[in-house]
Amino acid sequence: MFTGIDIGGTNTDIAIIDSEIKTFKVPNSEGLNSALGKISSSGRLAISTSQPLNDIITGPPADIKTITIPGPGLIYPGAVKGAVSHRGDVVEPIDPGEIHTLMKGSHARGVAIAGKFSVRNDILEQEVFDIVSEYFSEEQIALSSPLGALHFPARIHTTRFNAQIKGKVSKLISQIQSACPNFYFVTSTGGLTSAQRALGNPMLLYRSSPATVANGAYFLSRNDDCLVVDIGGTTTELVPIKNGKPVQETVILNGSKTLIQAVHATSVPYGGDSCIREGLCSFRAGSSRSFGGGEPTLTDALNVTGARIGDVDRSEVITSSCAQDIVQFYLDQVTAAIREYHPKILIGTGYLAHYLLSEIAERAHAIGIVPEHAASANAVGAAVSRISLEVHVHVDTERKRLTLNGSEYPYKEFQDDDTLLAYASDLIRERARSEGAPEDDIQDVQVHFFSAYDVVKGWRITARITDIILGIAPGISMEAL
Repeated sequence: MFTGIDIGGTNTDIAIIDSEIKTFKVPNSEGLNSALGKISSSGRLAISTSQPLNDIITGPPADIKTITIPGPGLIYPGAVKGAVSHRGDVVEPIDPGEIHTLMKGSHARGVAIAGKFSVRNDILEQEVFDIVSEYFSEEQIALSSPLGALHFPARIHTTRFNAQIKGKVSKLISQIQSACPNFYFVTSTGGLTSAQRALGNPMLLYRSSPATVANGAYFLSRNDDCLVVDIGGTTTELVPIKNGKPVQETVILNGSKTLIQAVHATSVPYGGDSCIREGLCSFRAGSSRSFGGGEPTLTDALNVTGARIGDVDRSEVITSSCAQDIVQFYLDQVTAAIREYHPKILIGTGYLAHYLLSEIAERAHAIGIVPEHAASANAVGAAVSRISLEVHVHVDTERKRLTLNGSEYPYKEFQDDDTLLAYASDLIRERARSEGAPEDDIQDVQVHFFSAYDVVKGWRITARITDIILGIAPGISMEAL
């Protein structure tokens, strides 16, 4: 049995998939514990949440203390003594007194620690972490080494965001585990991750809702090339699917690249709970009046024009002409955004898809499809997703060192590159198995990057340096198909 939960802005959607699909909604006003109490403890549970995203977008500017270990001669904000070479050797120790001085009197919200070559040896990051832990809780401290990639500026940037949201993710994990000890989060690429891996890299959860709705729309419609139109309470998300998979992109925040890959989505800032004042506003002020809220919304405007959603009588606070203008404005905004994609097929999801997609599709000159369970497609997508992960492998034959994302693993002699790739592939499969991935989901290990070169000293080869990026791709679990 597969259970998926998507924690949205208005409702928490639940999907239970066994011999059939069952979906239902729980108002967020009832709390997450109420939603968790409605599911069975058996089977697999996967959760998608927009809370980390909302914290970054709507929260106050984060006061994050950044400590970098760039090495001699390199200038970065928060730089301290200490250096790891490009081959993973410690060539300069940290100065503990310097770290203590930085921490005394600091009232930052969190601390980000990043060493230039910590992904090849994370010992200096760990030493700084031990000192910082005397001043801040573990939930306030983020390390860069679990991110794996060498790109130092992007790794610093991503680690700062991890420090900002790690506390929220930690509290969410504790809350969920009190009811369901074993569960997965949906990542921004549409794969699943363990709670422990998410805590090491919380930005994996960034923008997970578009990823789940893409997986859910594909699972429910089996349409390989389409544009998903997900009409939520706060926004309408447009998510393209090509060859059965959502399009991926690198996340850029505050004008700088991060190390996070995410499903591409265009957000139109209007949804069912967008309130009506002088016009349709690009924000929500609570639920629609038809669901107990105080201000009229797009949903209420639909009721006035003939829909039957919730308590229709409570929607009768705006005139028919006003309601028609509001609905037309919404349709114009969404259709304009859709035309940028030139889609042939639209898959409608979200609780208003049944009321709006046919008109949207006609305006966009596309075929519109609203599959069964479309209102909870995001939860369906969470339920059927599979465990995915990516690792960065570094091998130095002279040092007899093999690291995965900065952590040292058992080294062995390799006859050739194929033998090394086979060993690295087995390591990533073992990591996935330890998180509970079934064998059918981990057979296809993809090589995203491979680079190897010989080190020559005194006219002879003394070492071979190899860097590999391997991944188990996100998507739908073979067990759910």
